[in-house]
Amino acid sequence: MQVGDTVSLRLQADTGPTEVVGTVLAASADSLTVRRRDGSVLELDVTMITAGRVVPPSPAQTIAPAELQRVAARGWRAVEEAPLGDWLLRAGGGVTGRANSALAAGDPGRPLADAVAAVADWYDARGLRPQIQLAEGVAPDGLAAALAGRGWTSSPATNVMTAELGPLLRAAGRADPAVRLDETLDAPWLAAWRVDAPGLDLDVARTLLTNHPNVVFASIRDDSDRCLAIARVAVDDRWAGLFCVEVAGDVRRRGLGREVSVAALRWAVAHGARRAYLQASSDNAAARSLYEQLGFAVHHDYVYWAP
Repeated sequence: MQVGDTVSLRLQADTGPTEVVGTVLAASADSLTVRRRDGSVLELDVTMITAGRVVPPSPAQTIAPAELQRVAARGWRAVEEAPLGDWLLRAGGGVTGRANSALAAGDPGRPLADAVAAVADWYDARGLRPQIQLAEGVAPDGLAAALAGRGWTSSPATNVMTAELGPLLRAAGRADPAVRLDETLDAPWLAAWRVDAPGLDLDVARTLLTNHPNVVFASIRDDSDRCLAIARVAVDDRWAGLFCVEVAGDVRRRGLGREVSVAALRWAVAHGARRAYLQASSDNAAARSLYEQLGFAVHHDYVYWAP
């Protein structure tokens, strides 16, 4: 067993045999440090372990980055989309990077310099800043260097995280009855989304959020119908995409983000999903901690390149 392995262990304790499933954080001849799926960390003396095995990676971790990027693009659909070879051009009135960037996955069907020029022309024609989304193991070789050579720069990385929903929901426990689930978007939910983005075009935002046939909007509200916490989940085949998790500033650190996320993912399972993905800024330590405690693990990273 090595650091990073997911393991299933059987322990002999004073109260009888105990099952532990988690990720190995440290290993030596005498001890094993394991982070369980609920986020707790155990320091185990190897003499306590009577049996153990390495759990094979789940489909949520073995999917190719390019395929997962295309799944995520279906979960967050732009207002306008067009192919450029295998690439996907997306425009959505400037609302969110995902809906206003070219997904560079595969062969654009032309030399890279011509592809970059075509991307720039397409966004210029729509009055938008050209952007290209590059993910690890997805973009053609040499594209990042070609963009840097044209004076483009990259954003901080975004983590794409995945999880199997069965273990996640079993560990999460019972649903919070305070969470409201709506399959249509209403004004209080929309008012709570991206409150730190002044000048947001609400008509475009509404189109982006509802541009999917299998979506739910989760919320926890106060007596005045103000949304204290929100989340959106979209289901495509066996995948659920978790988006738009936000908690009002005056009620943070109360677990509300966790509750709306779990409730929305529980809805997704009832609608056919078996695994989930999400995207979180790599510098958002609070979000990363929340999602890791739920059972998500980083699958790959991506960045945006722009002039």
